Amino acid sequence: MSAPFELTTILTLCLLVLALGIFATTMTPRMQILLRLQHEDFRFRDLGERTKRLLKFGFGQKRLVDPEEFTPGLAHVLIFAAFMVLALRTVTLFGMAFGGWDFHLPLLGANSPIGQAYLILKEIVVAGALLGASYFLYLRLVVKPDRMTRSGEAVFILGMIMGLMITEIMFEGAHIYMFDGGQGHWFSPLGNVMSGIYGALGASTETAWFIGRAAWWAHIVQILVFLNFLPLGKHFHVITGLPDVFFQRLDPQYRPAKMDLENSETFGIQKADELTWKMALDPYSCTECGRCQTHCPTYVTGKPLTHKGLNKTIRLHLMEQAEVLAAGPEAREQLPDLVPNIVNPETIWACTTCGWCETACPVFIENIPRIIDMRRHEVLVKSEFPPEVTRVFKGLETQGNPWNLGATSRGDWAEGMNVPTVQDNPEFEYLWFVGCAGSYDDRQKKVTQSLAKVLNAAGVNYAILGNEETCNGDSARRIGNEYLFQMLAEQNIETFKTYNVKKIFSQCPHCFNILKNEYPALGGEYEVMHHSQLIAELLKDKRIVPTEKFDELVTYHDACYLGRHNQEYKAPRKTLEAIPGLKIVEMARSERQSFCCGAGGGRMWMEEHVGTRINQNRAKEAIDTGAKTVAANCPFCITMLKDGISELNVEGVVVKDISELLADSIKLPVIAGDAVEKKSESEQSA
Repeated sequence: MSAPFELTTILTLCLLVLALGIFATTMTPRMQILLRLQHEDFRFRDLGERTKRLLKFGFGQKRLVDPEEFTPGLAHVLIFAAFMVLALRTVTLFGMAFGGWDFHLPLLGANSPIGQAYLILKEIVVAGALLGASYFLYLRLVVKPDRMTRSGEAVFILGMIMGLMITEIMFEGAHIYMFDGGQGHWFSPLGNVMSGIYGALGASTETAWFIGRAAWWAHIVQILVFLNFLPLGKHFHVITGLPDVFFQRLDPQYRPAKMDLENSETFGIQKADELTWKMALDPYSCTECGRCQTHCPTYVTGKPLTHKGLNKTIRLHLMEQAEVLAAGPEAREQLPDLVPNIVNPETIWACTTCGWCETACPVFIENIPRIIDMRRHEVLVKSEFPPEVTRVFKGLETQGNPWNLGATSRGDWAEGMNVPTVQDNPEFEYLWFVGCAGSYDDRQKKVTQSLAKVLNAAGVNYAILGNEETCNGDSARRIGNEYLFQMLAEQNIETFKTYNVKKIFSQCPHCFNILKNEYPALGGEYEVMHHSQLIAELLKDKRIVPTEKFDELVTYHDACYLGRHNQEYKAPRKTLEAIPGLKIVEMARSERQSFCCGAGGGRMWMEEHVGTRINQNRAKEAIDTGAKTVAANCPFCITMLKDGISELNVEGVVVKDISELLADSIKLPVIAGDAVEKKSESEQSA
């Protein structure tokens, strides 16, 4: 080994030791934070399914190539692919410092078919990364889309990526020029072009090789600088993104953890040490891409919440408190309360829990759990929450409904409707969980009555609890009152046991979601359907056949808790499609991208004091379709859209539940009050 090469080896070794030492020093406190935070053992279960999802969403980048943002997604895929493929090339380049300029990994030499295949792939991904990085520079410096944070860090990283690709090409070209006499290889097209440039410039082999070695040094120094820069900002996701995908929640819907109210010493999240390790890994992994903002109702309407911003806030706080967190419980008093010291109270109360952010995030960051847990502490410990919620809590606690109306009037809507109670029909197949809105809200009672007519026409064997039903507790839980939720849920579960309930359906997506997905943790396991799913089955089995034409254009609004949270998009549309003459026109934001009405997460009961109104934003979108009827299947959505249309002073556009549209389209049997009316008409005719 020559003296210059010995110097190369020594310098490379020193750089490696220095860079890896700095990297370890930076990473240690970040990893210690994860180890100190609350454990979540379920994240280590179902390893086979997690591996599949890692391959699909992590290495396969499935979410990034969403049709809505295909071009930036593709650009990211090109850069990601380059880093994956060039990992072996990086090892090769560092190996050259110790094994000579002809060093290569086993089977990856230029003389083997596998090596040649790898080298041509390497050239392709290098070109792809240059294209991807150039596109992102154009996007950031020229287009400047709203969802992207103005970031010098991002421009620096893109410059580094391009620098790595360019120095790779310069070194490859010099290597060909020096050792192969400038003769090109089919598997090194970029290197051939660079070698040709050296020749065209009349460079001697020594000059070209000097430039090539300089490029080699620049390349490995950039790699080491890049490695140590990653943990300092949003590009930490390059290190933590794949683990975050692997440890994602496997269920599509968020199921709040059941709190042990009797034995817990703390409730919800007060300080950073009460975050789970996944709640820390999430902000570590936030790319700040802004996809969570595109259809976020709070961001679009100017509320003080962006999940990207919240991730950044939590990440910075964790870094600032790394030493305190690492010290353990004895240093806990040094930590400030997250709310209001780090996170503005208005931020946690703005969220509608619509779930858009979680379905859009390419690394599966879970935003809703930490917001709900911060609300829990505010409600259960500090008794601090929006003032209008006080009435809701009182009504739920004393009357079993958020309107604080008499519990004994819950079943009044069914009077004269031939609707059986569990006492009337103890052998029922389905329990109809009507819900608070369906029982008390005047507009929603009409939906309930239409649904009853459809069920009776189809001969469904069902029963209602009547006055024995109480609120399912969804709003209480989303607002943060876990104690009240468990009280209501346990009351319902005991009632269900009394009547041996096995199957339940509800016209409210919030009732449906919580009964199906959250009651099991309290011992209540049932087969639960939303009324749109039940109706779709009745139509399929031809137990009801729509015959009356509805020659109108209808647009359908996807409810968040039926759609994004439970992946049900087809059943409501099948019902509408079954109505003769009805034509569906989709809103610009529909199905997974549907825009929230603004009522979820307990926001139904809170005022909007900041920005524009969410329901008006969605109502305007519905109006813009030209449809005169907006179809929905959620009591909250119907209320919010109806109010939004009214607030916009638009006439001639109505909001109806799908069951109302269906009831108008089928020949219904004569029942109760209808019979009296028809008899009167007959007598007058005689």
